[in-house]
Amino acid sequence: MVTRLIAANDIKHIAGFEMSTPGLRGQSGGPAFDAQGLVWGMQSATKHLDLDFDVDMDVLRNGRRRRVQDSAFLHVGHCIHVDVLKQFMRDNGVAFQEG
Repeated sequence: MVTRLIAANDIKHIAGFEMSTPGLRGQSGGPAFDAQGLVWGMQSATKHLDLDFDVDMDVLRNGRRRRVQDSAFLHVGHCIHVDVLKQFMRDNGVAFQEG
């Protein structure tokens, strides 16, 4: 699911988008496409957003007291928008098809 758009430096154009799924290590460079197979972009990074839900408490697990310390992060995927990819290919003489 696309969660937000990422603006280019000039703020007038979209450079990319963020997805609610982070992607796995090694997936950078892979396509992000819709249900019809239309490419929307390319996975480029995973970001880790601090949710500020820190836990430091004792809990009971299976009848035993246990100390839990944890910090919650939201892991999201960042993708380069297809328009940026197409412009790069045009600028570098790479042939591609649009459908």
